[in-house]
Amino acid sequence: MRVTYIDDKQLTLNGNEVELNQAVKLSGALRGGFAQSEVKREHDYIVVATFPSIDTSVCDMQVLKLAELSEKYPQFDYASFSVDLPTALQNYADGHKVGDIQLYSDYFDHSTLNGFGVLINELKISARAMFVLDKDNKVVYKQINDQVKAQVDFDSLENKMKELI
Repeated sequence: MRVTYIDDKQLTLNGNEVELNQAVKLSGALRGGFAQSEVKREHDYIVVATFPSIDTSVCDMQVLKLAELSEKYPQFDYASFSVDLPTALQNYADGHKVGDIQLYSDYFDHSTLNGFGVLINELKISARAMFVLDKDNKVVYKQINDQVKAQVDFDSLENKMKELI
């Protein structure tokens, strides 16, 4: 049984943790609309963030830091997945700097979050994580937080991104 924590409360993660070199299908509803679609790709690598809810301070900082990275490293694609409604993601984007991040909602069937193995069973929200996928959507980097309220290690992520350039 795989677990994560919110404070001291232990929660279980659905399914299996995605392995390095495993392909993941990236699909959901892009901010502002409810149509399900696959993530648009232009570059060899995509950085993917998952988080519980866009309107919390830790999630907000995760997106803002990723937006900064999207400006610093334009040779990557960027996407995020949560179970926030697409309209909530659009409202967030209207009032915040999101850089080149494609904000996706996985509210409909949780297929992407389940593919990564980051859906929290008890709450049906995402654990906090960061991934880098290659042109075939195979995982080349993963960071899944044990503590949902803790921020991801952006230094580790950025070091991996530098290696891939």
